[in-house]
Amino acid sequence: YKEAAVAFLAGYEKYGDGNKGPDSLLKLALSLAKLRQTGAACSSLRELSTRYHNAPQTLLARGSKEQDRLKCPR
Repeated sequence: YKEAAVAFLAGYEKYGDGNKGPDSLLKLALSLAKLRQTGAACSSLRELSTRYHNAPQTLLARGSKEQDRLKCPR
């Protein structure tokens, strides 16, 4: 998951303003959660819901579900 997190972070930094930004950020958060970096995962999920509020609803719903699962403060 560490390599995945590095790759998704690079993708987010490079394509954050494009259509791959929300997906990269969600996958980064999921990878961080698997690495037990809950605080960083929650921060990424919050960023997803605020920066990409117009992202596809299924992607936002997955982010919200992960926030609940990780017990992220809202």
